[in-house]
Amino acid sequence: MQRLRILVILILLSLMPLYSLAVLNEGQYAFRSLDINNGLSQNTVHAILQDKQGFMWFGTKDGLDRYDGISFRTFMKESGTLGNNFITSLYEDNLGQIWIGTDVGLYVYCPQMEKVRHFTLISNSNIDIDCTVNLITGDQKGGIWVVTQTRGIFYYNPQDSQLVNYQSDGSGTLNLKTSGQLYFDSDDVCWLDIRDGNLYYSKDKLKTLTPIFPEDSKVSFRDEYIYKLLPGPYNCMYVGTVFGLKEVNLTNKTIRTLLSKDELGGDIYIRELAFYSDDELWIGTESGLYIYNLHTAKIIHLQNVNGDPYSISDNAIYSILKDREGGMWIGTYFGGVNYYPRQYTYFDKVYPQKESNKMGKRVREFCAAHDGTLWIGTEDKGLFHYYPSTGKIEPFIHPDIYHNVHGLYLDGDYLWVGNFAKGLKRIDLRTYAVKHYDNIASDIFSICRITAGDLYLGTTIGLFRYNPDTERFKRVPELGWTFVYYIKEDKQGNLWLATYADGVYKKNVRTGGWEHFVHEEADSSTLPSNKVLSIFEDSQNQLWFTTQGGGFCRFVPSANTFVRYDGIGLPSNVIYRIEEDEKGLFWVSTNKGLVHFNPKNSSFKVYTVANGLLSNQFNYQSSYKDKNGRIYFGCINGFISFAPSSFIDNDFLPSVLITDFMLFNKKVVVGEKGSPLKQSITLSNHIELQSNQNSFSFRIAAISYQSPSMNTLLYRLEGYDSEWHTAGKGPITYSNLPYGTYMLRVKG
Repeated sequence: MQRLRILVILILLSLMPLYSLAVLNEGQYAFRSLDINNGLSQNTVHAILQDKQGFMWFGTKDGLDRYDGISFRTFMKESGTLGNNFITSLYEDNLGQIWIGTDVGLYVYCPQMEKVRHFTLISNSNIDIDCTVNLITGDQKGGIWVVTQTRGIFYYNPQDSQLVNYQSDGSGTLNLKTSGQLYFDSDDVCWLDIRDGNLYYSKDKLKTLTPIFPEDSKVSFRDEYIYKLLPGPYNCMYVGTVFGLKEVNLTNKTIRTLLSKDELGGDIYIRELAFYSDDELWIGTESGLYIYNLHTAKIIHLQNVNGDPYSISDNAIYSILKDREGGMWIGTYFGGVNYYPRQYTYFDKVYPQKESNKMGKRVREFCAAHDGTLWIGTEDKGLFHYYPSTGKIEPFIHPDIYHNVHGLYLDGDYLWVGNFAKGLKRIDLRTYAVKHYDNIASDIFSICRITAGDLYLGTTIGLFRYNPDTERFKRVPELGWTFVYYIKEDKQGNLWLATYADGVYKKNVRTGGWEHFVHEEADSSTLPSNKVLSIFEDSQNQLWFTTQGGGFCRFVPSANTFVRYDGIGLPSNVIYRIEEDEKGLFWVSTNKGLVHFNPKNSSFKVYTVANGLLSNQFNYQSSYKDKNGRIYFGCINGFISFAPSSFIDNDFLPSVLITDFMLFNKKVVVGEKGSPLKQSITLSNHIELQSNQNSFSFRIAAISYQSPSMNTLLYRLEGYDSEWHTAGKGPITYSNLPYGTYMLRVKG
């Protein structure tokens, strides 16, 4: 019989990250959320798990979801893939099976067969687990422990398939009246709470319990319902209760209250605890997320902010998990799941929120003040004063300052403000008096004072020079009515003008003569476009020009020519601005992201909203570098700032997985009659197909949640493809393939 044989090779080592991570600036936490609009089955997330393959699992009130960074796969009772939809807890055992607690029993997912079975075993005392499961965990030997709401604790031994019950009605082995939280430490010691005001440990699988505090001790948890026990450093245990967070020192048997009251004096109702680092404890409560630093005792309280897309999506937090990349997943009651990638905030963000009407979104101009603050001009709400040290931003409100600012220049105690359609203003920063200048263009795009002392304006109707004696501006006749978009004086004193449709002009400081550079279609050594947006001089005294649609270019003074960079694969050839960092590398704002460019070899990396930008579309004239090397870029949603020197490499190596296999556009189910899959496609290294099963598709994913949309995968079917193809978000499809043996290779 003729067959097709597909061998699967997933090339992991080549999937090196194409981006860097920035060290998080203290105090700023930016989350991204997933909810029913993204494919989550329900917005209440009780449980979170990352399995051995890297998939994320979310247990909700209406289904179980598996997530690969791009898409969800949902297991539900209605589809026959799950026995009950109300998920309460999740646990993965040593074999990779996922134990699923629900409000009416226990289920087990087998990853090999992609099937869920009902756990129906009856205990030694003739009791089953068909009740609400509160918690599932395991010991070091592979035993499964299940804490239920009404039937006590169950222990399942996979080696002999025996189920033991420690009943809550007093008839069990330990005469437990009730059961609460438990966990096993690395020494296989079980620590638990049985709702009697004390905490216990057992070294013999609950045959005996030893209390942490003596019966006559005044230290206890009486009247405090415990939701979470978490082992921590320095032989301490952290206990989350309905009245706050406590630290139990297991060495000296003392309790210390770390967190009990919120800012208004109310009780803090804790549901979940998880460590982000040895010093940083994340605390999920009914009133938001608390972050407690064990070393400094500093507390950060994060809550949902109406209209802020980066705040946590809901204040009622039910589950927290740290993944293998170091990212934190936060499950909420109403807001789905939130993700905080490890050091995700490459860029500090400043943006308006719906609750605040103060700040403009369309940031165009940055102008440094003498005291280290910044004046910021926007195109929708006028002028603002920004204090980087505090993050405070104040609007400058004056009837003569129009909402659309296109030029700023600090001139001693004066701030020149160019407006779109409203001309030029000058603010006296000592008195905040505003003066309007008549008889010049109404549209001001650039303001610059050169070393010789002359003040120039770039406008839609030419270049103007200021006469301080008459306090009037006069048009420079050599430029006529040219639309001057940007003015730059180079380090030699030459004056350069970028125009919006007429190329570049240069005034020679020695001769006073003018030179004109334009784009010529047939000459690649000329400007790539006549629409020139900005001019930048780097640390090597080289001039760079950005254009509208022509990329950017470098001027070669010895030949009066230009070297173009419009064909190197940039995400967009609309280039707004360039700033240089301390290493001599460029940061280039474009219409489709921020480019980190190496001028020595033309290599580059692209950052997008997936990496923490406010928007992929930046804005004209909008960048600035301060004296400490911090770089600012304005965009259509606010502005970002960052310190390139703090960027570090991401050394996480994600795995590449095949997540689905389809024949003739229909998903293939493992084990069904006629199915070529004997086990999950994710775990298979080869497939044998009938010769008539020659049209098939794969879905593949790089299991990294840092910036999943930035994970680029290439694939090739050896024996058929002569070159590599880029995998999009959809499936990889082959049709009418001749019978034979093929090898599917995937790399990043």
